[in-house]
Parts: sequence; structure tokens; C-alpha cells
Amino acid sequence: MTMPQPFTDRTAALDFIVSSQQDPATGTAFLGEDPAGVEAELEGLEQPWLQTLRAVVAEERLLAAVAVEWDGEPSMAWVHGPWGTPDAVRDHGVDLVMAAVAQVPADIRRFELCGHVANTAMAALARRLGFSATETNLALVVDARQAAAWTLPEPLEAMTVRPAVPADRAELARLHEPEFGKAYATVDQLLTRHRTVVAEVPHGRMLGYASGRIQDDGTAYVDFTAVDPPARRRGVGRHVVTALVRLLLDEGSPDQVHLTVRESRTAAQQLYLSLGMRRDAALRGYRGPRPAPDAGPGSGAATG
Repeated sequence: MTMPQPFTDRTAALDFIVSSQQDPATGTAFLGEDPAGVEAELEGLEQPWLQTLRAVVAEERLLAAVAVEWDGEPSMAWVHGPWGTPDAVRDHGVDLVMAAVAQVPADIRRFELCGHVANTAMAALARRLGFSATETNLALVVDARQAAAWTLPEPLEAMTVRPAVPADRAELARLHEPEFGKAYATVDQLLTRHRTVVAEVPHGRMLGYASGRIQDDGTAYVDFTAVDPPARRRGVGRHVVTALVRLLLDEGSPDQVHLTVRESRTAAQQLYLSLGMRRDAALRGYRGPRPAPDAGPGSGAATG
């Protein structure tokens, strides 16, 4: 069987990835599908994507490929792909993932793939690797001009919505970590890499927060939102999301605003749909410990 190798033809690789991304059955949920956006997202990965790219080539034709990025905080690696037809992912997916894993520092122990629910080849590959599926997430989108016109309800008495500051760390952790853990961003990263706004009352607990950023493709993303359970259904979520989106629209010139919400969070979905957001896709992540070096097709071997 042809084994994955480095692949340095940037144009051919980019064309192959874009083609895969434009079909929900073969794309990863991380990168989008617009050609310019896919390229921008690839260029924004933590590690140079063309250096981590591994591909299976037969008769000078690219059959399947994968890239990987990782971050020490949180200690996590994200596998992009594998890209290719379902048959190619079935035949080469495990080897491609292992070629990606081999590049990741040994102290990174958690890995994730993510794709549309239509990407059944990725789901089958995740099972072979021993990864567990996350809950389905719904991707929502709204035009930036519509988001700019969002209005706020009357605030709770004495409630203030403001940008987060380092002194908010403990209260942010109280809301963020039970809701999201450390799979995508730590509290420190909410304060440094993201735009984050918080809602509070004087001398009281933080009521909620929203955090996001302008992505490498120029699109605005609301990445994290949480409201203290006793304060839910009182307009806090609408306030912090609207305040955050206004900051993001002022920071860049995005055409759209995106977010994802877990399928089970029906109240949050109702909020976003009431703001005029529309469902764009259903996504699912697959997470697991670092696969063992001797994991092979059908082995499902993994090590913690």
C-alpha cells in the first residue's frame, strides 16, 4: 500500500483541499469552503500547513491528504482532513492520521477531527481510531449588515456589559470551564487571543460572557457564550452576544457572522434564530487520546 509522504506542490495541494472542502461528505468543519477563505485559514494554522501536509499519491495523482496543527495551551492537536473520496479515506485514513500524529510533540495527548455529519468516512475513521463523537453542533450564520442592526432589550437592573479584563479571570473560569472545558481555548486565551465581553452587576457574580474573534478568512465568529444558570432567560445572552458582535464588526469588515451551538442547547438556538441567524450546517467532532504508534487499519488502538 502506498504510504503517506510529504507533499510540497502548494498549488496542487490547495486545489485538492478546496475541492474536498466544497463537499460536506469529504471536508473538515474547520476550514470552510470558499477557496480564498480555505487558503486564508490554512495560512493561519499554528504550524505551516504545507510542512505538516502528508499525502498519498498514485501515478502522480493525489488520492488523499491530511494536515495537523497543535497548541500547548490547551494541550490539543487538531487533524485537518483526511481529505479524499470516502474510499480513499477508508483505505488510507488511519495511515494519514498516524503520519500527522508523528509530527505532534509527545506531550500533546488529545486529538480531534471535525466534519459535517454527512462525512461518514470521517466518522468511520474516528471509530477505528477509538475516538468518541461529540454532540452534534449546529453552525449558524447571519449577514453582517443584519447583525449590525441588532437591538438590545432593556437590561437587568444595574447590569453592565463591558470588555473583559485580566481581573475577570476567576469569574470567567467559573462560567467557561464547566461549559467548554479546555478543548478549544483556555480562560487566559479568552483574555488575550479573543475579544471577550462580560455582563455583571455591582458587587455580584458575573452573569454571562461572550467571546469571539475575526478569523483568518476575515469572517467574524462568536466562539463561546455562557450565562450563569440563575440569570438565564433574562436577556443576558442577547446582551453579551450583541455587544461582542458590535466589537467584531468595528474591528474588521466581515460579510457574515458565524457561530456554532450544541444541538441540545435549545434555548440558545431560539435566541440566535430570533436574531435572524439561519442554520448553515450540522457538524460533529471526534476526540480521543493520542493514537498509539502501531495503530493500523482496523486496530482502533489508542493510548492515554
